[in-house]
Amino acid sequence: MSKKRLLIVRAAVTASLVLGFFSAASCTAKEKPEQSAAADQEKNEPDTPLYELAKKHGFKMGAVISANDAQRASYTSMIKADFNSVTASNEFKAYSLVNQQASIKSDSGMPVMNYTSADKIAAFAQDNGIGVRGHVLVWDAYMPEWFFKEGYSQDNDFVSSEVMLLRLKYYIEEVVTHFETNFPGVVYCWDVVNEAVADGTNECKADDPRRVRTKRGGNTNLFYDVIGPDYVELSFKYAREAVNKVNPEIKLFYNDYNTFQSAKRTAITKLIESINKDEKLCDGMGMQGYIGGYGQQAGCMNQNDIKLVREAIHHYATLDVEVQLTELALRNYDKDKMSEHEAFYKDFFTMLAGINTADKIKLTGVSIWGLLDDPTALPSSYGYKMNGPFCGVYNAMLKKKGEYDSIVSALK
Repeated sequence: MSKKRLLIVRAAVTASLVLGFFSAASCTAKEKPEQSAAADQEKNEPDTPLYELAKKHGFKMGAVISANDAQRASYTSMIKADFNSVTASNEFKAYSLVNQQASIKSDSGMPVMNYTSADKIAAFAQDNGIGVRGHVLVWDAYMPEWFFKEGYSQDNDFVSSEVMLLRLKYYIEEVVTHFETNFPGVVYCWDVVNEAVADGTNECKADDPRRVRTKRGGNTNLFYDVIGPDYVELSFKYAREAVNKVNPEIKLFYNDYNTFQSAKRTAITKLIESINKDEKLCDGMGMQGYIGGYGQQAGCMNQNDIKLVREAIHHYATLDVEVQLTELALRNYDKDKMSEHEAFYKDFFTMLAGINTADKIKLTGVSIWGLLDDPTALPSSYGYKMNGPFCGVYNAMLKKKGEYDSIVSALK
């Protein structure tokens, strides 16, 4: 789909939402004739979508979505009303796409992918004029070991670095080409490599200023082991070649967490400089944006974090790359702290609103992953720890919370 077509579809969706609002408001007015004319007028004024408010400040407004979410009318209605970008939670990741049995039978020896779930998300986005952040082409976490072995069999030896490079290049080009061919113009950027920089020096080579991880939580980074320490740079090289063939306008991002912490920020800087040393391969920096105490209320809603995020956005912009907040979750674990959370949301988005206008920075996207409350989440669960049960802009029933109003207020 061309950019012009995307804009036309987006306009149609917005018009549909507006007409729907007027219809509902009209019914309400008929049922309550005692309302004043001023109240009727206020009722009939449609809300401005979040993506329109964000557009004034130079960035897209994004949200997370799964293949199951894409089949839920209540969830898709929420997305269509307020967001012009979506990121798949897991469906675009390599461990979700590669099909072991089909790869074993591959005549070419190259990996075979199953796009069924990912295509549901891409189709929803295409039908509604919404862009997709492709997340992610290369990530060591959860990557099956058989992908790196002879014949794609867990029982076989690891392939040579030369063979693995052929697989990597093929995989990247095939995936990029699939989405651009079947959903033209929908995937507007790709996270090429995710979380390649180690948190501490115990998970990387001591003499590597980029701190490219050799391990993650005790597990070996097989991309590093089988290909070598330059697998990140090579992934970007292959991704650039792939997008140049199908759509050179697709932007390429490096994505990571804890991006506003000093030591990691320095290492990420070295990595981006290495990627772009000979030619511009990396167009953008993706800052995941999980903010607050991990799994606990202590450390949440700290005003200094807003300052650190702002400083990090400034810093990465000096590398001549776009910056996006790609997985924003302003954590909150305490139901009694909701009013504080609303205020923190306003302060955070007030900072974002001023980045491009006052500071002339290229902040081009903000994607919220801590989108919904989940008060039934168990403290031991991944979602509880990563987001917090009361982090949402919407409640568990997909109703707007005060945090939504905080975003509106900050962006108006």
